[in-house]
Amino acid sequence: MSNIPPSGNMADPDHMLEFQKLSNHYEPDLQGPLVGPKQSSSMITSEYANADSIYVVKTTALSHTHSHCRIMKGDGNCGWRAVAFGYFETLFNLRDTTKVTQELARLKSFNKLLNSAGCQEHLYEMFVDATEELLNQISQEIGKGSFDDTFLFNAFNDEYNSSSLIMHFRLMTSAWMKLNSSRYTDFLGVSVGEYCEKTIETVKTEIDEVGLQGLFDGVIEGSGLAIEILYLDRSEGTEVTPHLLSPNSPIATIRLLYRPGHYDLLYQTDQTRHDQGLTSVNFQYAMSSDYLPWYSSALPFDLNPVLMSIPSLPLNTSSISPQAPSSQPYTFSGRHIDPNIPPPVFSCQSSFHSG
Repeated sequence: MSNIPPSGNMADPDHMLEFQKLSNHYEPDLQGPLVGPKQSSSMITSEYANADSIYVVKTTALSHTHSHCRIMKGDGNCGWRAVAFGYFETLFNLRDTTKVTQELARLKSFNKLLNSAGCQEHLYEMFVDATEELLNQISQEIGKGSFDDTFLFNAFNDEYNSSSLIMHFRLMTSAWMKLNSSRYTDFLGVSVGEYCEKTIETVKTEIDEVGLQGLFDGVIEGSGLAIEILYLDRSEGTEVTPHLLSPNSPIATIRLLYRPGHYDLLYQTDQTRHDQGLTSVNFQYAMSSDYLPWYSSALPFDLNPVLMSIPSLPLNTSSISPQAPSSQPYTFSGRHIDPNIPPPVFSCQSSFHSG
């Protein structure tokens, strides 16, 4: 508290500058696990019970269509963590060891892409190893006939291991975007390389719309999975606004709930486990066909219509800066994960970005 200027001197420009500096570098002490347990989505409805009536109506409707959720810790990695966890969880629920083996080979083939983007193998191999180990464990659990996903929960709540998995997804996305820069340049006010260094490769820097598109294009689409983002905002209507990133004929869908600055995972009401131990995977890839179109015939480049339908997406902005971690409140009564060893910070350029 000694670093905070006394209230009597708040009008002093020097004190105000110091106060602003402290504010800019403040990181809330967020409690709870990195990935929460699957729980009833009625907790989201309860959270907004006394909020604006628009939120009350939308969260009530959400609880009917999506029965469960997982809360991600709002530490700046929540979007990356939600997609990565959803990816591994979906592979486990598909119960197909051949598919898991194919995914392991596909993700390991990204090593060539990482090398082409300037990454050095000795710097990224630990992240690849974390992904390989978890995919092998998924195959083993499926082979044993186990439906217990505790091992996934534990893997993502070990901060070192979780950070390694997320960093692998970040680096694969960054390498893809750098080597396919023409697909993203028109959405950025800086070069794709600079954007990736500031926003994709920097730890605790939340994913934005362009990054999410890059993550889908480069990493997720090849798996045959779709990503559906459900926006909870004050827009008109009685339901959350859906936006879909999907390959042709997706085999399953990762569903994200987006609240300003924060992502969580959602599960549709029929995406539940039966008593006999069978997993019902929802193959319906869209909860709504009402995706906003983008008319691009007057533009000189080929736009991704789904990307352009996302609210507030910048186009040809003059500058880019990393998004700050959200301070999404988290209430959890279980064990708090508090690792003693921080994960490494990595950059393809062999410099260190720490957000």
